[in-house]
Amino acid sequence: MITNRMVTFAVLGGGVLSLLFSFVSGQIIFTVISSFFFAISMLLWKYGYILIPFFTSAANVIEVRGGYNIPPTRDCITKRAGGGYYASKFLEIQFYESMIDKDDAGKSSMIESFEKSLASLKNVLKISLLVSAVDLTKHIDKIKAKRSSAESRRRRLPPNSEEIVRLDREIAMWNRQLERITRGDRSLEITAFAQTTAFGVTREEAISKARRQAKEAKTILSSTLGADVAELLDTDMIKCFEWSYFIPADSEQLRDEVF
Repeated sequence: MITNRMVTFAVLGGGVLSLLFSFVSGQIIFTVISSFFFAISMLLWKYGYILIPFFTSAANVIEVRGGYNIPPTRDCITKRAGGGYYASKFLEIQFYESMIDKDDAGKSSMIESFEKSLASLKNVLKISLLVSAVDLTKHIDKIKAKRSSAESRRRRLPPNSEEIVRLDREIAMWNRQLERITRGDRSLEITAFAQTTAFGVTREEAISKARRQAKEAKTILSSTLGADVAELLDTDMIKCFEWSYFIPADSEQLRDEVF
């Protein structure tokens, strides 16, 4: 099976070989052409979920998947039903705190915050968690690298930046993970996302309602759970939709799909 990482590495290798060939041949035009297509291929592969909606919106392209439609904005999935339409939006949830690291008071506070977030919701919300074991021998270096990256970004920010609070939470999360690993606790990798669905007489009405519901859920979850919540688009959204039927078969496949 061709995985995301394999294709990415193949593109990187092809780009490097193209650049080497252009330098050896001494033709500057080949260097420029290979560099251009190399950069474009990487951008489309890694950030296509951001770029593609611009093209589909301009061309008014609607993707059909079985009985479901993906509108040109590629920010939701719709389905026609008796008397109207359903529209679903998906949200990514990144948790930075765990009850394992809390004392009894901290655990009670987290449970209370979670209950408050649920009580504040006005519409049905599905929260899904994909849990897999982590290979600690490879994971420690990755955690340290991510922590260093977050610390570096924090040092570059001005003292009054709002981004500092989020980065402090992220750094604290990486520190807690390293501490648990050194204590010998079994570490788990969690991929979390939420889904909200709205109904409308027309497709546009259903999409508009779903967007409002997603915005409301994003605000409530991020403020009460201390988590970062972001709306999913294009391939990331489709991936969450397909996970409702079949989830990754093992940890390696899960890491590849979220690569």
